[in-house]
Amino acid sequence: MGRINLSNLSLSSERQQGCRPSLVDPRFEHESCGVGFVATLSNIPSHDILEKALTALARLEHRGAIASDGKSSDGIGITTAIPRDFLLASTGIALDAAQPLVVGVVFFPPNTAESHTEFEQALVAQNLTVLAWRDVPTRPQILGEIALSTLPVIRHVLITTDDAARLSHRLFLARKQFERSHAEGYICSLSASNMVYKAMCAGRLLADFYPDLADPAFTTPFALFHQRYATNVAPSWDRAQPLRMLAHNGEINTVWGNRARMDARAATFSEDFRPIFTEHGSDSVSLDETVELLARNGRTVAEAVRMLIPPAGNLDRSAFFAYAGDSAEPWDGPAAVAFTDGCLVGAVLDRNGLRPCRFFVTEDDLVVLGSEAGLVDLDPETIVHSGRLGPGQMIVADLADHVLLEDEQIQAIFDGAAPEYEKLLEESTLVDHAPGPALESSELTRLQLAFGYTREDVNMILKPMAMDGKDAVWSMGDDTPLAPLARSPRPVYAFFRQRFAQVTNPPTDSLREARVLQLHTRLGPWPHMLDKRAPLPGLSLSSPFLSLAQMHDLRARQHALAGNLPLAVLECVFNQACNLVTALDDLCAKAIDLVRGGAAILLLTDRQANGETIPIPMALATGAVHHALTRAGVRTFAGLAVEAGDCRDL
Repeated sequence: MGRINLSNLSLSSERQQGCRPSLVDPRFEHESCGVGFVATLSNIPSHDILEKALTALARLEHRGAIASDGKSSDGIGITTAIPRDFLLASTGIALDAAQPLVVGVVFFPPNTAESHTEFEQALVAQNLTVLAWRDVPTRPQILGEIALSTLPVIRHVLITTDDAARLSHRLFLARKQFERSHAEGYICSLSASNMVYKAMCAGRLLADFYPDLADPAFTTPFALFHQRYATNVAPSWDRAQPLRMLAHNGEINTVWGNRARMDARAATFSEDFRPIFTEHGSDSVSLDETVELLARNGRTVAEAVRMLIPPAGNLDRSAFFAYAGDSAEPWDGPAAVAFTDGCLVGAVLDRNGLRPCRFFVTEDDLVVLGSEAGLVDLDPETIVHSGRLGPGQMIVADLADHVLLEDEQIQAIFDGAAPEYEKLLEESTLVDHAPGPALESSELTRLQLAFGYTREDVNMILKPMAMDGKDAVWSMGDDTPLAPLARSPRPVYAFFRQRFAQVTNPPTDSLREARVLQLHTRLGPWPHMLDKRAPLPGLSLSSPFLSLAQMHDLRARQHALAGNLPLAVLECVFNQACNLVTALDDLCAKAIDLVRGGAAILLLTDRQANGETIPIPMALATGAVHHALTRAGVRTFAGLAVEAGDCRDL
């Protein structure tokens, strides 16, 4: 979708073309890099800013990877403001000062006539006029053998319009139309405020490869830079960073879940926003595309980044975070992210603070931020403020207002709309109270047998939890066979394993849990992610785990929102004459019909399992219903509640 095969090393591209099988899976692609920016709060463009950023980029070379040819790298790049006078002079174009200049930076494969046509048609559809195509001056001779073998055709397209209303949004729509056309080409940036230069060479060689960057006439008030280190993905020109809005050092451990939730929301977005994600994109690419989606639809880039990478423990203290937390789930993992939209330039650290990020401010309003100190030579006598970002903290240089905003100031700005957000928060919940009478011993034994409980499950897992309120403690050694290889039947849950970066994540103990984790969630329809004034529907729950009393009230419609949240019950059982596949298909079809019929909560239950009916494993039932509703485009219309007898060890 708008991507091109720019690297014969790109295994994802080979698989896409069906050239040869590979064990490399793009779903596991993460990056660990060096990142930063240089900016002046005066917002006065100069070539000195660019030179300082290039120096910083060269000094980050140890944070990247260099190939055996000594010149090819995993990718480096820089984002700058658009040097209007420089580009107009280089193309011989005269443009009235009142008219905007938009620049697109595009990587094309050879023989690009068709792609040019598709791109120009997408621009015309948004009432945009192409002034000229510019072949970007390059020096291929300085590239290494690997980078040179995959060098794309690099072109600038200069664009203007007589109608500047919602220009950034229209440029976003034009790029999406080009991607939907499946024409070959990758748009590195398309903006009236910033542009990207990136390559697969060493950082010290970027200005040698792009003579534009060495020209004193090229001026900018800011420059964001990135040195890429791809931990488990083959490098390619298009994956070099900065991306369109951000540069990312780290990895997003939750990216599978984040993409799945965005896929579920896709039906609520305009068709003009498709594709939401680039096929086979890395975690950084998916994060950048989500930030751009938010920033082009009513939010600032800082607000978009803050929604997706929130700090820990602010839900109760901030109406903004309370609202944002229920509108979008966090993109979590070790991360230092620098971002810009051409007006705001900033950086944010993940909630655990697992990547370094230091900054310096000088008396002449120069701001330097990077993955380490010493990237830019500064006179210590001129430094008036310095520090480092802590866990979950953000810093933003507002070039329009000539001010540097640190974390508390930024949060105060976001919370300035707190009265508005507070009106949108729905706090109705399920009240916990004393449960009803316990099950008879014979009934309990029957259910345990029906759901495959063993004496070990009861005595070693359930008993410590019921009597002491503690999880069972196990030794580190575990010689239990993996579920697929076990001789005795194992529950479906035994086939699942966690996926996370064991090395870069700290252990979670009760103290960290109290400060970093919270279990708040909502049950019911999802709010619209792109409407920041949409009320939050559904029940507000302090935990996704419901007590027996809360489940009883939910089933009996005994809560404040019972009239607004129609509930439907899905019996997750099947008779012995049927098979599991057919039962799941029938369950999914019924779920879709119920949601289309107005159900706002689906209660999946296997309580009716008995000698005549077999329970569907609840992990399979819940997953099947979720994906069926997603494919039907109605997943966001209803919440899922589960009453399961087999869920005992995750």
